[in-house]
Amino acid sequence: MTRRTTLMLVALLVGATSSACGSATGEPRATDGRLAFVSGRDDHGLMALEQVPVYDGPRSEHAVGQITDATLVQVIGADGTWQHVETVEGQQVEGWVNDFYLRGEVRLVGAAPSCASRIGSTPVPGGTLVTIWRAVDGQVQVEEVADPHLRGWAARDDVQELAPQGTACGEEPPDSKHHHGP
Repeated sequence: MTRRTTLMLVALLVGATSSACGSATGEPRATDGRLAFVSGRDDHGLMALEQVPVYDGPRSEHAVGQITDATLVQVIGADGTWQHVETVEGQQVEGWVNDFYLRGEVRLVGAAPSCASRIGSTPVPGGTLVTIWRAVDGQVQVEEVADPHLRGWAARDDVQELAPQGTACGEEPPDSKHHHGP
């Protein structure tokens, strides 16, 4: 398997391909430009880490910083399951993170009681699955995953990992007291 093929397969895991297109800033990147969402949630959707550690290299044990859960990042390289990322919002952080902590698809969830959101001027149901292309001034350029692949701008505040839950549309999963082990 060639290095390019390996990079393409890894990038697909985080919802991107390795076509070396530019990012929102115009710099060449290892992905097709889509952004990834940092997640500190475990396999059950429960918050495990509010700050995801970022390392100085793949498989390194030397943390160089942390990225807050729900921050958007650009993937700029890959080595196996490790992704070289840089934040595109919030505190500037660059480093390596295991792809377990990245999501290539997220949900649009608006305010209660309907949880509905909008892509451009088009209303979409709460929980609509999207990929994110850019983030600018409290807005994100998104593309709906399902047909018809509606593309446009949405409120950054409407982006979250989980589908709408509870009367506030963004509550923790009902079994949030779930624990691993004894």
